[in-house]
Amino acid sequence: MEIGQRIKIERQAAKWTQEQLADKILVSKRTISNWETGRTLPDIESVLHLSKVFQVSLADLLVEDSAVVNEIQRKEELANIAGLYYVGPVLTGIILILMVYLPAKIVHSGILYFIIAASLTNLITLFAFKWKIARLKNKEDKFYKEMKQVKVVGIGMVVITCIFLLVLYFI
Repeated sequence: MEIGQRIKIERQAAKWTQEQLADKILVSKRTISNWETGRTLPDIESVLHLSKVFQVSLADLLVEDSAVVNEIQRKEELANIAGLYYVGPVLTGIILILMVYLPAKIVHSGILYFIIAASLTNLITLFAFKWKIARLKNKEDKFYKEMKQVKVVGIGMVVITCIFLLVLYFI
C-alpha cells in the first residue's frame, strides 16, 4: 500500500475531513488531496506529523512505501552535494591570490597557465556538479547530450582563442 492510500485510510478511520487533517499537521487541504491521490509525496517533517496524529509508528507508515524513503534519500543527497559547487570557485580564488602574491617575474612568465588552471577548476567542478544532479534526477541522457554540445562549443572557443593569441603575438 502506498503512503497516499495509507493517509486516506487513516484519515477516514479517524473520521476527519481532508481540511481537518490539514489543520492538524499545518498543511493545506490541497496538499492532503495531492498526497492521497499520489500526485506528490509528503516530506519527512510531514510524515513525522502524520505519524503522531495517526498514532502510528514511523516505520509502519513508511515501511510499505519505498517511494517516500527514496524521495527523502534523493533530497538528502542533493543537499549533500551542494558543497561540491563551491570547490571550483575556491580553487580559482586560491590561484588568483597566488598570482597576486607571487613575484611578478614568475606570474608574467606563466600567467596563461594560471588562467587556464583557474578556468579548469571551475569547469571541472561545474560539470561534476551538473552530472551528479542529472544522475539524481534520472536525466543522465539529457546531460550527455548537453556535454556533446559543450564539447563542440569548447573546441570552437579553443580555436578562436588560439587564433586571437597568434594575432596578438604577431602584432
